Parts: sequence; C-alpha cells; structure tokens
Amino acid sequence: MVKRLEKRSARILAILLALIMLGSVFAYIWGGGAREKRETKLSFSTLEAAAYAPENSFIYYYNLAEYSKLSKKLGKNDSMISYFEGYFERDLSYASRYYLDRRVIEFTHPINEMLVAQYGDYNVYFINENSSKVYFAKQGERKVGNLSVKVSGSIAMVDEVNPLIIGYNPLVLEVLNNFEENRTAYRDFISRLNGTYLFSIMIFGNETGKYVRFSENESPIEFFFEGYRYNESAERYEKVWGIQFTENYFFSDMNETERGFEYYYFQNFEDGFSLAVMGDKNFTKVLNARANVIGIIIRA
Repeated sequence: MVKRLEKRSARILAILLALIMLGSVFAYIWGGGAREKRETKLSFSTLEAAAYAPENSFIYYYNLAEYSKLSKKLGKNDSMISYFEGYFERDLSYASRYYLDRRVIEFTHPINEMLVAQYGDYNVYFINENSSKVYFAKQGERKVGNLSVKVSGSIAMVDEVNPLIIGYNPLVLEVLNNFEENRTAYRDFISRLNGTYLFSIMIFGNETGKYVRFSENESPIEFFFEGYRYNESAERYEKVWGIQFTENYFFSDMNETERGFEYYYFQNFEDGFSLAVMGDKNFTKVLNARANVIGIIIRA
C-alpha cells in the first residue's frame, strides 16, 4: 500500500511539475482575472480537431477541465481518475520536454483540453487554452494560405487557430493542408459521439485495421474511437465505441451471461458508422468492456 501511495504521489507531482513548466498550474489552483485574447481566423472543437490530424496517427484526447471537476466529485483515488493521470502524465511530460518547453512557448491561461496526434516518433498538438495570448520564441515565420506559421527550430506553431496547433514542423504543415481537404466525413463521425469525455483514443485512415482487429483476419474499419466519461445522472462510468466499418459489420445485442458490465446500448447508422455505450459503477468492468460486433459478408 505504501509503495502504491508513493507511486501515485510521484505521478501527481509529475503532472504538477509539468504544468508549472507550462506556466499554467497557478491558474488551475487560484483561477485568474481577464486575460488578453489572441485573434483567431478558424475555430473548431478540440475533439473535432482529430479530423485534421495526419491519417494513421494515434490520437489521444485529454479534457483537463473535466478532470478538475471529476477529481473533486469522485476523489483523487478514483480508478478512472488514476487511469487518466497515467496517460496524461506520460504525454504531458514528453510534450514539456520537446514541444511545449517553456523556453519556446508560454501560455497565459491553463490548458482546458489537449489532443495529441502521434505519428511515429513525432507529435502534433491541438491545445485549447481559451484563445488566450501565448508567447512563442519564433525564429522565423511563413504564410500557408491565410494562416501564419511561426517556427522555432523543428517546432512550428499556428496561433490563429483555436485550438492552437503546435508540433513537429512537417506535421503542422500537413494539418494545414488537411484544412483544404474534404474532412467532413470524419467530423461527422465525431459529431455523433455525444457527451463530454475525460479521455479518448482515436485512429483513422487506411492503416487503421492493422491496429484494431476483431480477429486475426478481420480488420474492416477506417475510423475507431474509444472514449471514457462519467454519467452523472446514472452515477456510472461509461466507455463509448464509435466505429466506421468498411464492410457489412455492425454492433449487435448480447445476452446477460455474455456481458460482464451493467448496461449496453448501441446504434447502427446506414452509412456504416456504429456507436456503442457500455456502462457500470465499476470502472475496471467498463475498461474491459467490449461491444458485440458481427458481420454479414457474402463472397461471390
């Protein structure tokens, strides 16, 4: 038990230290007055930003505002809070060393949400910090369309967009190119995910099936979302799956003996997108929950 508490204390300390490096932890603790806003030309939700990330990247979404609220409601020892902290501490510690180093960028408002797209060994971040002014140690600047891209070494930042974009220069440029493409399908999938998530994982594109498989030979998907949230009215943890199937696959019912969690409901859309919600008061059961997937494939 002592070792577990020590490990947890170290994790929380690491998160606080990383936030201090970003110059935002004090705003989380004490709040703050009005801050100078930055001018933006393009705005979308942080979760929706995933539609513009490079295809086949692993995408992690963190909701810091929801984390602050649920930490108070559920307590610091809550299992979902601990699960969130494990992932977030890893990503924020890495980001603060390489991409969000305070010598390169400093925020004047705490981070509300952060979406991380990992493409191989390189990252690009979408950061919602309430459209507040940021300070960036730029070494150069260029125009891409009507947006200004500020550069410092291999790091690029676009602050005329909300959420702000910062990361490995070529990936940031790829994101800007994606603005010109028709990404409405991915945005439409995300819009159907309804609700406020604490944490989620996404992957989409032609390579998605290599990483998300239902059996050794089955990978009929091009978009996968797994999100975790807390249903306050039901007082239950929930896992949500959103999947775009490329063949005639869909979610289906499962009987009580098959299901190791409290409740389960789903919806299959005509365009191949399927949504499932799995809930229970025990987070471990939710963490291990899986929707029932079946396929009807007719081969000539």
